[in-house]
Amino acid sequence: MNPQIGSPWQRLTQLLEEGRGQGVYSAAVALVGRNGELFWQAAAGRASRDRKSPPVTLDTIFDLASLTKPLAATLAVMLLADRGLLHLSTTLGEVLTVPWLPADKRPLTLKSILAHRAGLPAWRPFYEKVQAAPPEARPGLLAHLAAAEPLEYEPETATVYSDLGFMLLKEVVEQVSGRDLAFFCRRELYEPLGLSVLGFQPKRRLNVEQSTWAATEEIGTPGCPAAGEVHDDNARSAGGVAGHAGLFGTGPEVFALIAGLYRAYYGQDSGLGLSPETVRRFLTPVAPGARTPGFDVPSRGQSSAGRYFSLRSVGHTGFTGTSFWLDLERGQMVVLLTNRVHLDRDPGRIKAFRPRFHEAASRALGIEEP
Repeated sequence: MNPQIGSPWQRLTQLLEEGRGQGVYSAAVALVGRNGELFWQAAAGRASRDRKSPPVTLDTIFDLASLTKPLAATLAVMLLADRGLLHLSTTLGEVLTVPWLPADKRPLTLKSILAHRAGLPAWRPFYEKVQAAPPEARPGLLAHLAAAEPLEYEPETATVYSDLGFMLLKEVVEQVSGRDLAFFCRRELYEPLGLSVLGFQPKRRLNVEQSTWAATEEIGTPGCPAAGEVHDDNARSAGGVAGHAGLFGTGPEVFALIAGLYRAYYGQDSGLGLSPETVRRFLTPVAPGARTPGFDVPSRGQSSAGRYFSLRSVGHTGFTGTSFWLDLERGQMVVLLTNRVHLDRDPGRIKAFRPRFHEAASRALGIEEP
């Protein structure tokens, strides 16, 4: 059967249009597949609320926000670990032999940071200090500020989602690889898979005028939503490259990357150059109910993935309205990219929409049992 035809798939198209009509977003792209294979894809809406803005296509570029954490910083650490240059048990003090790293941060392991169990605060408005600093002092300043923040709880005693840990992971990747995070991810992860758009600082690499950008919020000029400018204030202040945010990409390229991750997990040819043993270590929760190193897992009864993704699933969401979920047991995978912050910062609409869409995608794949 052609998976593009039939009422279950038509329902997904209808849902994308409903989300646009209900003011969840102005732009959306979604892809659904199983066992690494794409079954369905669609786009809905326009790049912005302006009726003259271009219609969304599969090539529309989205600010991926916190998908940067698993799809850039975590994969970079994973690749370095696979090459024997790092271990999940490696501490910050073993890698960052710098005077600005305080004594209380030196024992923190990469595993605890990746799983958000390192005691670090969730967020701080570092952009205020970065923007006030002279340009020559800004490189690496995010990591310095993150390291200076006092721990809020004893490491490994709780899970508290934190941007600060991933600011530090950028420094780890760059110290070990000898390359900046943007270059390392492009050269070692994305280009081998033939992904030409996915990456940081898109306006330096892509033709802005010939690309369609899903608008986020106004940055700088009133009435001019950002096109290719990072939405996250901290990442933008750091020049658009950070471990916690800054990644841009299209729906098909995000799908191709997580499909490669799925194939690597099962020891198939993925193009990522990762051993299945390493991938499995990073995609296994660090404790019952906790996240994996770098990835979120479904929350019982309230997951954005809905009811039909197994507990052996990994994924992530992004503040701008992006998400992906990958079911390691049932093989289902869904990428849903939207620009929900363009219309409303209130997360209520997207939180209600995501599980509806994912459950419809699961049903279209023939998966309905919790």
